Amino acid sequence: MASLDCRVNSTARRRANSRTDRAVPFRHHVHIDHMPLIITREAVPEDFDRYFAEAFEELGPESRHFRFFTAVRELPPGVLERLAHVDGMVDAAIIAFDAAADLPNHPEGKPIGVARWMGNPEGPPELSVTVIDDYQGLGVGSRLMDALLVLARKRGVRRIIADVLRENSAMRALINRYRAVVQPSGDPLIVRYRVDV
Repeated sequence: MASLDCRVNSTARRRANSRTDRAVPFRHHVHIDHMPLIITREAVPEDFDRYFAEAFEELGPESRHFRFFTAVRELPPGVLERLAHVDGMVDAAIIAFDAAADLPNHPEGKPIGVARWMGNPEGPPELSVTVIDDYQGLGVGSRLMDALLVLARKRGVRRIIADVLRENSAMRALINRYRAVVQPSGDPLIVRYRVDV
C-alpha cells in the first residue's frame, strides 16, 4: 500500500511541476447585483396604509425635494390622506414592486415606486411618478408610466398635466419620451408638461 501511495504522490508532483511556474489566474467570487423583477398593478387605498411610510423612508432629501418641491422630513396628515385617496377614476395610481426581493410580510415583493394622477377641479388631472432611491435608473419609472397611461385610457382620461422642477432632469427625460408638450407654468422653476393620453 505504501508503494501505491508513493506512485500517487509522485504523479501529483509531476503534474504540479509540469505547470512550470506560470501564474495561475486568481479566481474570486464575482458579486452580481440584484436585478429587480418589476411588476405593476393598480393601487388600492390599503396599499398606502401598508407601504407608504416604508417607501417614504427610502426617499433621500433630493428625491423628496423633487417629488414634493421641498425636502420634507414628514408629510402633514392632510397630505397623507389626499395621497391615500384612490378611487380609480378621479384619483388613480399604479404601484410597482420588485418581485425578486424576498421580504417577510411582502407577498408581492418590495414596493419600489408609484405613479398616479390626481384630480384637479380646474383642469386635467396632475401626474406624479416616484421611485425609491435604490431603484432609480433601472426603468421603474418607464414601467410605471406605461401602466398608468394604459389605465388612463381605460378610464377615459385623455390628458394629464405634470409640473416638474426644472432641475429634475430625470423626470423631464422620462416625461419627454411620451411626446409631452411644454406649457406655461407661471413659475420659472417649474416646467409644466401636457401629456395627451
